[in-house]
Amino acid sequence: MSPEPLLRAQHADIDFKREVFPFGRRSFVVYLAFLNAFVPISTDLYLPALPRMMEVFHCSRALADLTLSAFMLSFALTMLFWGASSDRRGRRPVLLAGLGLYAAASLLCAAAPDIYLLIAGRVLQAAGSGAVTSVSMAVVKDVFRGKDMERALVLMQVMTMLAPMLAPTLGALLLRLTSWRGLFVILFLCALLGLIPLFFLRETLRDPASGRAILKRIVKVLGNPGLRRLLFLFSISAMPFMAYLTSSAFIYIKFYGLSEESFSLFFAANAGVAMLGPLLYVRLFRNFGRRFFLSLVYLVMAASGITLFFFGDRGPFYFIFFYLPLTLFASSSRPLGTMLMMTQLDTDNGTVAALIGSCGLFCGGISMIICSFGFANPVLPVAGMATLVGFACLAFWLVLDSRKLYREL
Repeated sequence: MSPEPLLRAQHADIDFKREVFPFGRRSFVVYLAFLNAFVPISTDLYLPALPRMMEVFHCSRALADLTLSAFMLSFALTMLFWGASSDRRGRRPVLLAGLGLYAAASLLCAAAPDIYLLIAGRVLQAAGSGAVTSVSMAVVKDVFRGKDMERALVLMQVMTMLAPMLAPTLGALLLRLTSWRGLFVILFLCALLGLIPLFFLRETLRDPASGRAILKRIVKVLGNPGLRRLLFLFSISAMPFMAYLTSSAFIYIKFYGLSEESFSLFFAANAGVAMLGPLLYVRLFRNFGRRFFLSLVYLVMAASGITLFFFGDRGPFYFIFFYLPLTLFASSSRPLGTMLMMTQLDTDNGTVAALIGSCGLFCGGISMIICSFGFANPVLPVAGMATLVGFACLAFWLVLDSRKLYREL
């Protein structure tokens, strides 16, 4: 199916129900949020089962963690391919291919007889997720502009945060009824659910990109110095959160001795605070000014890391108390970061969206591998990551903004 020239320069003038999605703007954003939540759903639903899976497969923590880190690295790399492909071939074909691959890979994970085939299934599952996430972000830029785009991104990110808040709790409850294999069957059903609205979604790509090869398109986009610098900044700033993601189950269940249900509640509390971040940005933080606000974000990140060094291993309540400020401020910076990066170029929205997700998750995957090295105290790598990344981001941002080395909104 070739992309149709549906949209005009000013998107407020289009007949949204007729030309984009027949169920209206709000339902459209809800659907995009569901697509954007495939990564947290894919990782967080089975987090409570991760220690149990180590026992089932008689494997080390490093191998069990590889089901997460391999997922993230595969997701990061495949997003680049899917994003650039969607700029050339359209959003709907890529979305259809991604959801189909995700569904098949979920069944492979559910039937995996050993940890190695499970890791392979997770790599394929991540490849499908790369298509889904890159397209959902690109479609926002296709359809919305200015404040409408900002509001859509905030709403998507708030709703997407529901996934990590609810998924571990749901996963812990489902483990009472089924095995970890049943969790992957549920992920298969999520893919099928994502396919249904796709039949009603019109192609949103207005102007297909030229026939340049995918690699050349990525190189062209990365040739924009403002985007390249902002990508580096916001990608490494994701590392502390990904360190928490891979370590949280072992910190709460193995290190503190909590049950899977108790772990899911602590994880949900952190995700709930993350959901508040974008809302606080819209209501409060956007009035602070970019320079001050992002400087504050990185200072809080570093301060959380320092306090975790001294107090984080004293108990689960100490750990979450000192980690929550990082979660709140880091999540509140995501709408601004996404807007800054997406507005550096006026074309190749799919490639830009893919690079945003790919670079952030590639850096996050590195932090996950570092945290899986088998530290006797799993709190320490999380604390170290937050401290080092916080100070590094602060220094880089102050130089970047003072010299105005990017296109301003």
